[in-house]
Amino acid sequence: MRILNLSLDREIIEKGSAVRQRLILLAEKVGEIVVFVPGERDEKEEVSTHLTVYSFAGPRVAQLWKMWKKGKEPLSGSSSFPKGGGEFSSRRILNPSSDSEVGVLPLGKGELRVFELITVQDPHFLGLFGVLLAKKYRVPLEVQVHGFEKSSGLRKRLARFVLERADTVRAVSNRLKEHLHSIFHIPYSILYTLPVYAQTAPPQKVIKRKTVPYPFTFLTVGRLVPVKNIDLQIRAFARLVKEVPHIRLRIVGEGPLADSLKSKVESLTLEKSIIFEGYRRDLRRYYEEADAFLLTSDCEGWGRVVLEAAAYRLPIIMTDVGLAREVIKNEESGFIIPVGDERELMLAMKELLDKPQLRERLGEGAFRAFKALPSREAYIEKQVEEWRSLI
Repeated sequence: MRILNLSLDREIIEKGSAVRQRLILLAEKVGEIVVFVPGERDEKEEVSTHLTVYSFAGPRVAQLWKMWKKGKEPLSGSSSFPKGGGEFSSRRILNPSSDSEVGVLPLGKGELRVFELITVQDPHFLGLFGVLLAKKYRVPLEVQVHGFEKSSGLRKRLARFVLERADTVRAVSNRLKEHLHSIFHIPYSILYTLPVYAQTAPPQKVIKRKTVPYPFTFLTVGRLVPVKNIDLQIRAFARLVKEVPHIRLRIVGEGPLADSLKSKVESLTLEKSIIFEGYRRDLRRYYEEADAFLLTSDCEGWGRVVLEAAAYRLPIIMTDVGLAREVIKNEESGFIIPVGDERELMLAMKELLDKPQLRERLGEGAFRAFKALPSREAYIEKQVEEWRSLI
């Protein structure tokens, strides 16, 4: 099989990243994968004999336009590519059984490949691009849904338009699968669930937990965007620290809300207790030094960072989103609280402070939930099976 993957995950560009390594293995199993992804510059990289990555720089509109030009290049006869990408020849190829045109994807100078499937990691603007390419090339389209940060207005209408034209839809959780069926009326016959693989190797040794009066550390990891609702954590922490001063909250991530969240912390005079760490690629140190993990999203497709924390035997406090109840079970591997409930969050945080044995039990439960997930090999086999059945 030869697959065109339209992605938003920039970790694919990062050498040595877990996402990139998994994709290399998946491409070996599939045969060949070509990835289009936003990046810092326009370039092509032959990652392996089975995986080629094109990155496109600029504002989002410019990136999509470059992707479209590159995607339709084989049928237009053009050989141009953004600076750094080189020159590529192209021609039309006919399907002998039907005389219909099929897509031709240039992977290298003078080298042509027919692709048989387009998979797109977004049901919105990138998804629309996938719909147009799939229709133009007359190949099946898979739409991957990892969650909905904004599911109203134009974005909802666009998602409906894209999803209705997909040949198959992958949801990353059963909760999301049911949402797609009930809200967008996607038939179960074209829906399947395949979670985001937890690309974390558990530490070789168990780190001894610190306890009060040493700084008990709550950790959160994620983009600083509205849907993650980091503000909820700050408000709950501000209430709790009045009762238990020897605690801290570490926030790892960056995003458009960084300045406003820091301003809020400053207004509460909690700069020494709530620490913004910025973006960090290697999270091991933060997981090892933490005592509990927080995820307070208003909406989540899956929640990969929760599983990373579980691999480090951290007790989890999370809102009822994503993999909550599907993987993390209330009072077995963590606490699941209602979305947006500041009081319940504060009480759950306080309970972990007061009961070290509870922390250990929930942490071990989270680790067992992590270990029970399918292996990387099983994940890859499932993905290949779904693609083969579609083609």
